[in-house]
Amino acid sequence: MKYYTYTLSKPDGTTFYVGKGSGYRAFSSSDRPKYFFNIVSEAGGMNIKIIKRFETEDEAFAHERELIQHYLNEGNFLINRTKGGRGPNGFVQSEALRNHKRNFMKGYQYKKVQCPHCGFVGGATSTKRWHFDRCTGLKGTFKARATISGKRVWLGKFHTKDEADQTVRLFYIQRAILPANSTWVVT
Repeated sequence: MKYYTYTLSKPDGTTFYVGKGSGYRAFSSSDRPKYFFNIVSEAGGMNIKIIKRFETEDEAFAHERELIQHYLNEGNFLINRTKGGRGPNGFVQSEALRNHKRNFMKGYQYKKVQCPHCGFVGGATSTKRWHFDRCTGLKGTFKARATISGKRVWLGKFHTKDEADQTVRLFYIQRAILPANSTWVVT
């Protein structure tokens, strides 16, 4: 059976946590809150007990809820933040916690990065993840075209109007239509 419920208790037998797990979860200390370690340190260790095994996760969640209620009715202080089951069932943030989070994030600025190819500026995480992989480089917005014998010739897109004008000027100079020492006036 893959899923199980378990309890963590102090060496004196006082249960302080009820959980649902699979694999080695009951024996793992990862993803535990800071006060979990404080309790274990103050108590001088902990006992781990697998209570019951289940075929499905839903059965394990239901049993976890029953165990939490049982230990709370006995008067045990549990560090569980919810009443058990899937998700934050029964957890309500206090107004003080909400205010703390709000004040902590107020005015927070994510690290900004600039794309070396096109100059796009955005948050470091999303820009690196989404923009850099798809960047096609600089995108010109000024079009350069020239007319020779009544036909329009496409010369490309450029980032500034000066670059586009300079390209048209060089095009005419190379074809000896415009003298090299002439002044270029844009109308």
